[in-house]
Amino acid sequence: MSMTPQLLRIRLVTAACLLALGCGGGADGRKTVYPVTGKITMSGGPLIGASVSFAPREGQPVAVGRTNDQGEYTLTTYEASDGAAAGPFAVVVTKAAATGAAAEVAHSSDPYASGGGESHSAKEKSAGAGGGVPQQYTSSQTTPLTATVTADGENRFDFEL
Repeated sequence: MSMTPQLLRIRLVTAACLLALGCGGGADGRKTVYPVTGKITMSGGPLIGASVSFAPREGQPVAVGRTNDQGEYTLTTYEASDGAAAGPFAVVVTKAAATGAAAEVAHSSDPYASGGGESHSAKEKSAGAGGGVPQQYTSSQTTPLTATVTADGENRFDFEL
């Protein structure tokens, strides 16, 4: 089974994030984190099942999340949904595009093929053609999206791609 370059990149980013999370140095070395939520939309609808990474700009730990059926995410740094450390971040959004048999099932006219009927089809459409996001958002070097987490703010960051 061969991987597409985008899928390989997503797996490498995920592995790097997990490695960074695992190297925190224990509870004593942890930075204080603050709840962070938001919503990612693309073409006017929610971006479903996308990975959201807050890439640090000033040495804070990486924070990651995944969008739900409404395109909403909650970030995790050390423990599930705990948030992100204070400071500026580049916001990276990735989502593997459906390919091959998965794409055929997802776009099938048979309402039982994907187990979700029209609602699944609507979810696929809301994620954009093929489910992928524009390449500029998939790297901390090229993304125009930024966020600054604060100790005393609401820390809600919504983005339209």
